[in-house]
Amino acid sequence: MSFYGIAGLFISSYLWCTISWNVGSGYDRFNRKVGIMFFFSWGFPGINRRIFLYFFLKDIQSIRMEAR
Repeated sequence: MSFYGIAGLFISSYLWCTISWNVGSGYDRFNRKVGIMFFFSWGFPGINRRIFLYFFLKDIQSIRMEAR
């Protein structure tokens, strides 16, 4: 039982850290005047915490969204 208790503490501390660091939050922006699509997201703390991607709209064929 102590194994499950310790495993539960590790999992709960991981979840509380992801909530407090806002991991996965961000936004998408479509700029039709310039023809660029931006993706911004926050990752885990470190060197690559800020994830910023951009693509040209002419290179995109389709966008698929899934609801889970």
